[in-house]
Amino acid sequence: EIKSEVVANFHEMKEILFGTAELEAERIALESEVNEIAELINKAINENARVVVNQEEYEQNYNNLVTRFETANARLDEVKGLIRERTGKSQQIELFIRELDKVGIISEFSDELFRSLVDNFLIRRDGRVVRFKDGSEVIL
Repeated sequence: EIKSEVVANFHEMKEILFGTAELEAERIALESEVNEIAELINKAINENARVVVNQEEYEQNYNNLVTRFETANARLDEVKGLIRERTGKSQQIELFIRELDKVGIISEFSDELFRSLVDNFLIRRDGRVVRFKDGSEVIL
Protein backbone atom coordinates (compact mmCIF):
# COMPACT_ATOMS: atom_id res chain seq x y z
CA GLU A 1 0.00 0.00 0.00
CA ILE A 2 1.29 3.46 -0.88
CA LYS A 3 0.48 4.89 2.53
CA SER A 4 2.70 2.34 4.29
CA GLU A 5 5.49 3.06 1.83
CA VAL A 6 5.23 6.82 2.43
CA VAL A 7 5.37 6.34 6.20
CA ALA A 8 8.30 3.92 5.98
CA ASN A 9 10.20 6.24 3.63
CA PHE A 10 9.64 9.18 5.95
CA HIS A 11 11.00 7.33 8.96
CA GLU A 12 14.06 6.25 6.96
CA MET A 13 14.76 9.78 5.75
CA LYS A 14 13.79 11.70 8.87
CA GLU A 15 17.31 12.04 10.34
CA ILE A 16 18.81 12.92 6.97
CA LEU A 17 16.20 15.57 6.22
CA PHE A 18 15.54 17.00 9.66
CA GLY A 19 18.37 15.83 11.90
CA THR A 20 19.96 18.51 14.04
CA ALA A 21 22.84 16.61 15.66
CA GLU A 22 25.53 18.34 13.58
CA LEU A 23 23.87 21.72 14.04
CA GLU A 24 23.55 21.14 17.79
CA ALA A 25 27.26 20.32 18.00
CA GLU A 26 28.06 23.49 16.04
CA ARG A 27 25.73 25.50 18.30
CA ILE A 28 27.54 24.26 21.41
CA ALA A 29 30.95 25.06 19.90
CA LEU A 30 29.79 28.52 18.83
CA GLU A 31 28.30 29.29 22.25
CA SER A 32 31.62 28.34 23.81
CA GLU A 33 33.53 30.47 21.30
CA VAL A 34 31.25 33.47 21.85
CA ASN A 35 31.69 33.18 25.63
CA GLU A 36 35.48 32.88 25.33
CA ILE A 37 35.69 35.91 23.05
CA ALA A 38 33.45 37.90 25.41
CA GLU A 39 35.84 37.03 28.25
CA LEU A 40 38.81 38.14 26.14
CA ILE A 41 37.06 41.44 25.40
CA ASN A 42 36.37 42.02 29.08
CA LYS A 43 39.93 41.09 29.97
CA ALA A 44 41.28 43.56 27.37
CA ILE A 45 39.01 46.34 28.68
CA ASN A 46 40.01 45.66 32.29
CA GLU A 47 43.70 45.55 31.42
CA ASN A 48 43.39 48.82 29.52
CA ALA A 49 41.76 50.40 32.56
CA ARG A 50 44.44 49.15 35.00
CA VAL A 51 47.68 49.24 33.03
CA VAL A 52 49.15 51.72 30.61
CA VAL A 53 49.05 50.05 27.20
CA ASN A 54 49.68 51.23 23.67
CA GLN A 55 46.25 52.53 22.62
CA GLU A 56 46.72 51.71 18.94
CA GLU A 57 47.53 48.11 19.79
CA TYR A 58 44.64 48.00 22.27
CA GLU A 59 42.15 49.35 19.74
CA GLN A 60 43.36 46.96 17.04
CA ASN A 61 43.12 44.00 19.43
CA TYR A 62 39.73 45.16 20.72
CA ASN A 63 38.34 45.67 17.22
CA ASN A 64 39.60 42.24 16.12
CA LEU A 65 37.95 40.63 19.12
CA VAL A 66 34.67 42.46 18.51
CA THR A 67 34.72 41.41 14.85
CA ARG A 68 35.34 37.78 15.87
CA PHE A 69 32.55 38.01 18.43
CA GLU A 70 30.06 39.48 15.93
CA THR A 71 30.94 36.89 13.29
CA ALA A 72 30.60 33.96 15.70
CA ASN A 73 27.42 35.39 17.20
CA ALA A 74 25.86 35.89 13.75
CA ARG A 75 26.64 32.28 12.84
CA LEU A 76 25.24 31.16 16.19
CA ASP A 77 21.97 32.96 15.45
CA GLU A 78 21.90 31.38 11.99
CA VAL A 79 22.49 27.88 13.41
CA LYS A 80 19.79 28.34 16.04
CA GLY A 81 17.39 29.40 13.28
CA LEU A 82 18.24 26.33 11.21
CA ILE A 83 17.66 24.10 14.24
CA ARG A 84 14.26 25.70 14.86
CA GLU A 85 13.36 25.39 11.19
CA ARG A 86 14.33 21.73 10.93
CA THR A 87 12.62 20.86 14.20
CA GLY A 88 9.45 22.64 13.12
CA LYS A 89 9.37 20.91 9.75
CA SER A 90 9.98 17.55 11.40
CA GLN A 91 7.11 18.12 13.83
CA GLN A 92 4.84 19.25 11.01
CA ILE A 93 5.55 16.14 8.99
CA GLU A 94 5.21 13.92 12.08
CA LEU A 95 1.72 15.37 12.52
CA PHE A 96 0.99 14.72 8.85
CA ILE A 97 2.18 11.09 9.17
CA ARG A 98 0.07 10.55 12.32
CA GLU A 99 -3.00 11.86 10.51
CA LEU A 100 -2.18 9.67 7.51
CA ASP A 101 -1.87 6.63 9.80
CA LYS A 102 -5.34 7.28 11.20
CA VAL A 103 -6.95 7.20 7.78
CA GLY A 104 -8.20 4.00 6.25
CA ILE A 105 -9.79 3.81 2.84
CA ILE A 106 -11.55 7.09 2.12
CA SER A 107 -15.06 6.59 0.76
CA GLU A 108 -16.40 10.10 1.27
CA PHE A 109 -15.14 13.63 1.75
CA SER A 110 -14.02 14.44 5.28
CA ASP A 111 -13.61 18.11 6.14
CA GLU A 112 -11.47 17.24 9.17
CA LEU A 113 -9.14 15.02 7.13
CA PHE A 114 -8.93 17.64 4.39
CA ARG A 115 -7.91 20.37 6.86
CA SER A 116 -5.38 18.09 8.55
CA LEU A 117 -3.63 17.28 5.26
CA VAL A 118 -3.87 20.45 3.14
CA ASP A 119 -1.84 23.53 4.06
CA ASN A 120 -3.10 25.89 1.38
CA PHE A 121 -4.15 26.45 -2.23
CA LEU A 122 -2.32 28.69 -4.63
CA ILE A 123 -3.80 30.05 -7.81
CA ARG A 124 -1.18 30.95 -10.36
CA ARG A 125 -1.22 31.83 -14.00
CA ASP A 126 0.08 28.35 -14.84
CA GLY A 127 -2.56 26.55 -12.77
CA ARG A 128 -3.83 25.82 -9.31
CA VAL A 129 -1.57 24.25 -6.71
CA VAL A 130 -2.53 22.29 -3.62
CA ARG A 131 0.23 22.44 -1.00
CA PHE A 132 0.10 19.72 1.64
CA LYS A 133 1.36 20.09 5.19
CA ASP A 134 4.27 17.79 4.43
CA GLY A 135 5.53 20.36 1.90
CA SER A 136 4.56 18.40 -1.21
CA GLU A 137 2.52 20.05 -3.94
CA VAL A 138 0.08 18.90 -6.61
CA ILE A 139 -0.58 21.06 -9.65
CA LEU A 140 -4.19 20.91 -10.82
